Amino acid sequence: MHRALAAGLLAIVLSIVLASCSIGASSGFVARSNHTCADATKTIEALKSPRDPHAALGYALDRYVQVEHAVSTLTDSSLPGGADGRDLRDRWLRPARASLRTADASLNRLRDAVRNGDRGSVSAAFAAAAEAGTSGVDTALLRGRALSACAALFTPSAPTLQ
Repeated sequence: MHRALAAGLLAIVLSIVLASCSIGASSGFVARSNHTCADATKTIEALKSPRDPHAALGYALDRYVQVEHAVSTLTDSSLPGGADGRDLRDRWLRPARASLRTADASLNRLRDAVRNGDRGSVSAAFAAAAEAGTSGVDTALLRGRALSACAALFTPSAPTLQ
């Protein structure tokens, strides 16, 4: 009887300990991810709004590098296990990576438009290139998982070309 009671108490204690470790791991992931995203956002916000085509290309490239670095760092970090990790991978990191690949073409169009002096094409290509990494990202999921800094980074928002 005492052994059964002790085994039951041990099972309860172990489940509490394991649950707290899981919560701690998740909160560690949230803190690390928000830190990574906040750093990228801070750097992007420090970029000067472009006033000419050459500056637009520089802005788009610098922003791309920051988002790509954040996505790489986040992809390499340990995601939470189970359905939470799958959701984050499928609805955040994979779409962000795909959007970055698509942005390569936008950056090339922007570069070509700058070289050709085609200001109309520069504006259109800049708008697409300056939102690299955001297309298809479920920012509501990020906000729901307390990843508010990441939701901000992956929400499309680019300055307009003056």
